[in-house]
Amino acid sequence: MTFIEIYNRIITHWGDKIDFSDGVIFEPKHKTPGNTPTGDKSFQSGSFFRQWGEIEETVGHDDTYGDLMVWTMYQVFHRHARQLFRKDIFTLNPKDIGKAEIEKQYYDNLHEESWEEELITYVRTIE
Repeated sequence: MTFIEIYNRIITHWGDKIDFSDGVIFEPKHKTPGNTPTGDKSFQSGSFFRQWGEIEETVGHDDTYGDLMVWTMYQVFHRHARQLFRKDIFTLNPKDIGKAEIEKQYYDNLHEESWEEELITYVRTIE
């Protein structure tokens, strides 16, 4: 399976806009080593979280490549949403986020435990 095949299948589920106008930046209660940079504040948005959940449910867990892409896109879009929110920008178009950044995160995620089978057959083609 190639990145671009998976990307093209999943990006359409996100639509043209992610709205995180209800977002909040807060001090995390627990910092996760390796995931929460020292001194960094957390960001959450209920509407963005619900959008992700609906997409995850639609794609389903049987489509392992698609399931991981939904999670990967959420991770990348969340980073961008946090940065934009701090600049008083409250929406983003998922298609404006570079494929190379998403592919790198996807590839990194494939190296996590239990993704060995998918990693073996994955091809890193962006175009």
